[in-house]
Amino acid sequence: MNAFSRRGDCPALSAPMQTGDGLLVRLNPSSGGPSSGGPSSGGLSPKLLIGLCESALRHGNGIMEVTARGSLQIRGLTADSAALLAAEVDALDIAVRTDVPVETGPLAGIDPQEIADPRPLAERIRAAVEDAGLTQRLGPKVSVVVDGGGQLGLDTVTADVRLAATRTGAGIQWRVSVAGDGQNARPLAFTDEGAARDIAVAALRMIAEKGREAHARDLSERQLASLAGWHSTAPPSVLPDISPTRGEIALSSPLSPITSVATPTVQPTAEGEPAPELPISPLVGEMSGRTEGGAVERARSPIGVFDIKTAIALGIGLPYGSMPADKIIALAQHALSLGTTEIRLAPGRALL
Repeated sequence: MNAFSRRGDCPALSAPMQTGDGLLVRLNPSSGGPSSGGPSSGGLSPKLLIGLCESALRHGNGIMEVTARGSLQIRGLTADSAALLAAEVDALDIAVRTDVPVETGPLAGIDPQEIADPRPLAERIRAAVEDAGLTQRLGPKVSVVVDGGGQLGLDTVTADVRLAATRTGAGIQWRVSVAGDGQNARPLAFTDEGAARDIAVAALRMIAEKGREAHARDLSERQLASLAGWHSTAPPSVLPDISPTRGEIALSSPLSPITSVATPTVQPTAEGEPAPELPISPLVGEMSGRTEGGAVERARSPIGVFDIKTAIALGIGLPYGSMPADKIIALAQHALSLGTTEIRLAPGRALL
């Protein structure tokens, strides 16, 4: 271990970042929880979390953090102690992701309310990215989100490529969008799982061609149009993202029955023809999307109690995302005594 990260890069276990209190490393576990024979959950068993915290106490300043995106950070390391920490993580058999981040929700695979388990698609994208040799060609901040929906979605997490599960009459389809979070990402396509994977990998290829500093926001309109036309199908019928008070809906003749609520004010047009003034639409603020600035459902906090397929999950928030390692050890020991088998990191600086 002889390379340090620049500020703004991702301080991986093999490339810690220099900060004011020493070196910092960031871990994204890909395995370490109970083996189920299925896709990776990214969680840790309580015993492994205890072992990791003990290593952080030995080699760092004992401060551990969960980031806004749900990664684990260990602070206060030196060049020598960071190498020892990496060796102990390996000895604990904790697999840490070092490839392009392809993120799924903290309750992925165990949430009875999720539309689809996003983990198989995420694994297929990771494999395709690796096969295409994109990991070294993409910048450290380029990421993909695969959101299966449910109680703790990923609408607030920004990503270069987003795939979100949607139920339709024909089964599960995936909305593919780029450059943003669940509210402002640019939609590209609505398609099946296989095509969604292909579009995601194609978008990452285009980003890689622009260099390691590039993101999806740097793609040209021509490139976006090319991605949008890739195996896409029409989305399910929803209210149009338009407003009857802004003129996108043409006035019918005769006037709609809602005009009988009040006598419309009549103003002459430039040509002298009277033009009725539309009453305020009863749907203002309730149309789909953000056209009217209507209420957008706030993402649920990861702090609280969640029903899952086999039991319940308890979300615990860390003060400012930080907690001393010895406190996390005590928490994990108590969880173990209650029969907890897995602890997951959650976006929003929480443990589940």
